[in-house]
Amino acid sequence: MNLIEQLGIQKLVLTPTGFTAQMPLGNFHAQPQGFLNGGATLAFAEVAAGMASNLLLDDKHFAVGQAVNGNHLNPTKAAGILFAQGLLLHKGGRTHVWELKFTDAREVLVAQVTVTNAIVAKRYE
Repeated sequence: MNLIEQLGIQKLVLTPTGFTAQMPLGNFHAQPQGFLNGGATLAFAEVAAGMASNLLLDDKHFAVGQAVNGNHLNPTKAAGILFAQGLLLHKGGRTHVWELKFTDAREVLVAQVTVTNAIVAKRYE
């Protein structure tokens, strides 16, 4: 089972300016007090931004995470669905920079994360 399956990331959809995705929350995503673990949010951010970058690339390149910087703004219980909205800030030949905003079912801003992906050429042998 890979990280996408472990986290339960679903419904990644490209939009004209970025992407949307969601992650159903449960005990797996909780810290000891029952709130969403910040590490789960950061992992969701890096995975979703990487998936989105890869959807934008040709078959000769792929994206790998280079940097992740997050701000956890409001706590939310690890229940319901966490929604991600990604905005592509920079689409260069060597990097993609994404800004992600995470909200809960109440539409409260839970976190803001910036992800930088390195764009790497596939090497065929």
